[in-house]
Amino acid sequence: MHPSEETLLTVASGYADQPLRLLVEGHLDRCGSCRSTVAELSMGGGAMLSSLRSEEAPDRIWQALKNRVALPPPSPPLASVYEGLPLPASVRQELPARPIHWRRAFMKGLRFAVLMRDSFTGSYLLLGHMPPRKVFPRHVHVGTEDVLVLAGGYEDERGCFEAGHFASYEPGSEHGPMTEPDEECWTLLRLEKPNRFLGWRGVLQSIFT
Repeated sequence: MHPSEETLLTVASGYADQPLRLLVEGHLDRCGSCRSTVAELSMGGGAMLSSLRSEEAPDRIWQALKNRVALPPPSPPLASVYEGLPLPASVRQELPARPIHWRRAFMKGLRFAVLMRDSFTGSYLLLGHMPPRKVFPRHVHVGTEDVLVLAGGYEDERGCFEAGHFASYEPGSEHGPMTEPDEECWTLLRLEKPNRFLGWRGVLQSIFT
């Protein structure tokens, strides 16, 4: 239900890629326990920085800041694109300014959209939406998949995950989650590699990819 301490340390130390950082920050918005853990993990780095001798920033940096402040504030482009979606504020402010393109995935009612891709690690940040009482096609995780439930929830072999819960599925694991009976499910996902569907969907996937 929570990110592992290793994952929290990766975020606190600045080593997490952007999709993972945004997922964890979305979880931290609702979880005081994990916020406390991140604060504790960050204390060592803060103490080390405070012990360093202070130095004045070069003039070129100050000039660059002055030039940037002098520019007129940009109007928020495509703000309406994200209206009505249960995205955390920390995610909204970092999304690229482009329309959302919804895609389907071998099941009626299921849709997802790629929000961004990390240029360094290649991992994807996706927004997923499923109607109530739907079973997502069973699949194998080729790479690590991290999930933040934004609204509603789902159940699989590992338990019941509701809004604010965080789950991580290691490479080689498989499942077919089912959404709650009375609520549509919104999830934010980080995928290292596309999942591999099982059964006839897997055959179609191998043909068209």
